[in-house]
Amino acid sequence: MTDVFKVADLLINHSVKNFGHDIDIIACYGSQARGDSRKDSDLDIFYTPTEGKNPPINRTFLLEGLLYDFWGLSWKTLEGFATGNIRGWAFAPALVNQAKILYSRSEDQVSRLNELKSRTGDLQKPDAKPQMIRRALNHFNKIMVHLVNLDRAREAGNLLDLRFSAWKILLGVWECLALGNQVYFEKGLAKSLSKTSRFVYKPHDLDKMINVIIISSNPEMIQETCEKMINETRLVLRELQNSIKPSAVIQDQFNQFYPEMKDIITKLLAACKRGDHLAAYTEAMILQTEVALTMSQITDAIGNTEFNLFSELTSMFDEYKFPDLMSNSYPDLAELKKKAILFDIKLRRFLQENSVELCEYNTLEEFSKTMV
Repeated sequence: MTDVFKVADLLINHSVKNFGHDIDIIACYGSQARGDSRKDSDLDIFYTPTEGKNPPINRTFLLEGLLYDFWGLSWKTLEGFATGNIRGWAFAPALVNQAKILYSRSEDQVSRLNELKSRTGDLQKPDAKPQMIRRALNHFNKIMVHLVNLDRAREAGNLLDLRFSAWKILLGVWECLALGNQVYFEKGLAKSLSKTSRFVYKPHDLDKMINVIIISSNPEMIQETCEKMINETRLVLRELQNSIKPSAVIQDQFNQFYPEMKDIITKLLAACKRGDHLAAYTEAMILQTEVALTMSQITDAIGNTEFNLFSELTSMFDEYKFPDLMSNSYPDLAELKKKAILFDIKLRRFLQENSVELCEYNTLEEFSKTMV
């Protein structure tokens, strides 16, 4: 069998001879770069064009049954791989960090690739933990659409659709756990699914759940396992979320906050007066969510309104005993009006007790004194 690096030399020599000024680096990755290749291992090789160039040298072919994929990756794409913002965090960074340079136009390009490798390392450090947990929370939302599709496939009795949705759920969970644990995998998914020990934070019996999703043909068992995996992954993410201590300051969070809230309260009271239930309920919803979620940024770590239940983000709101405007309906709106007035009193008191300016003036002269 032909030495894969002889094939690489052929590709490199042809590319450099004809388009040397348009190519910054040529590198390999995967088993050949890691040093754990077998006799039948293929060669994963890429080139990075010079900015603004697009040399026509990409080739994908089989030689003696082995795959050679010589593909172009721009610096922007390599950066996306290194940070996991392109093709996900769980596997993409490995391509950059394994990359073994076979050709470089100059040492500047080598340094640039090494800088990208350091970006991946930075995202595994403690300082990056809040950022990575936020990314995990955001990614969790993408799983939920597949849960809906799973239910539809189960109801329709379509095992193919059900297995596909279950597979997408597994991929989504794996990405969430990789982000939350700040780890990525050097090899592909098929060789990594048995490496769940790398996750410090993970669902109980994750290995068993993975086996059911991939191997089982029992629709009920697959659906039940997917739901369990999602629920337990959410608990893991909540634990990680709560591990991040908030750093926001009340004065900063609520600076110039009251005027807009007062405007909402005024509109709410006006809607109550004219008996407009729809408008009154809408303004009440806006008011309570704005105040509670702003407070959550002080006490509830890295809250995420697309991930969290509202009640998971209201610890300070509840502590100060703000009236609940959202839970109940008010047929004559008189009770909602009373609660809105009390809400305003509570909000003013909260801000004043925490040395936050209300930014409320009775005369132009009084306001003009602030313009210094």
